[in-house]
Amino acid sequence: MKKNYNLFLYCFFILIFIYLFIFSTNNLYANTYKIDNIEIADEYNTSFNKDNIIDKAFKKAFQTLINKITVSKDHSLLENQNLKLIKSFVESFSVVSEKFENNKYYGIFEINFNKNKILDFLRNKNVFHSRMIEKKILFIPVFINLENNTLLLFNENPFYKNWHGENENQFLLKYILQNEDLDDYKLIQERINFIENYDFKEIISKYELNDNFIIFIVLKDKVNFKTFSKFNINSVESNFKQEFKSFDFKDEEKIIDLVKFMKIRYDDEWKKINLINSSIKLNIQLNLDSKNIILLEKIEKMLNEIELIEKYYISYFNNDITRYSILSNSTPDKLINEFEKFKIKVTIENNIWSLSE
Repeated sequence: MKKNYNLFLYCFFILIFIYLFIFSTNNLYANTYKIDNIEIADEYNTSFNKDNIIDKAFKKAFQTLINKITVSKDHSLLENQNLKLIKSFVESFSVVSEKFENNKYYGIFEINFNKNKILDFLRNKNVFHSRMIEKKILFIPVFINLENNTLLLFNENPFYKNWHGENENQFLLKYILQNEDLDDYKLIQERINFIENYDFKEIISKYELNDNFIIFIVLKDKVNFKTFSKFNINSVESNFKQEFKSFDFKDEEKIIDLVKFMKIRYDDEWKKINLINSSIKLNIQLNLDSKNIILLEKIEKMLNEIELIEKYYISYFNNDITRYSILSNSTPDKLINEFEKFKIKVTIENNIWSLSE
């Protein structure tokens, strides 16, 4: 009888192990970067080829992904990759919509890239990546003409008017522009002479996004645009200056170029907050209760979602313990913070981590 019982337990835990292995594998391959709203337009003529359209969508989506997860200084190392390599990263794709109009084809695509393959590619290039986290922020652009000491806000401000444009899909920061408010105008006007030292609290407090904001101040003289940015996102504060040669406001292309430059700079600041340093290698042995199947499933999902974790596998199991070996690109405190976001408690004893709800 005892022998049969032990055999039953052995078979039971073998099945659990197989289940967990399959669960892990499925989640591994489901772990993707999704890039949507990829718009492709092309001439519709006798040489039209749908495969060429799909290839263009792959290339554009790949570049959008790279722009989103790496800082701008690394983009030159990663652009112009061959199509065969890009296709090897594609997990799946779909045509969201398409139409033919005036001898032109218009299509919108959604591409899913295998995250592990993308991250291996970046590691081989010695490029650190950032977590692809979009963030809504309050944006207040202030323009002051120093020649006549005048203040331009809202639609009179060329940067306010042109801040939202094309290719917004490549940026992680999503800007909520300051509302047109005469009281705000008066507050800023009264502080025009010491605007760089003004904290804007009276204005920022009116918005739900008051903890996440960027103040963009442009000071124009005869020669230059001197810009001053107050960056405050997720309690990370930084101030920085940038100068540009003065140009005519009628030159909309130069305004758009300056806007793009600043958006890239702001996105870089945000990416640095979420940067994952793959040169850090933290090896962890993690124990879980083998009988708590629900917790095991939850932890498996969590391990797949935490981007600080490079890889993991089940290294040992018995009736009582299922042990995971985990390689993480983080310090212990950062990884513990990630677990806590899922409301998971961490205890560490003799270098063995245990998790519980």
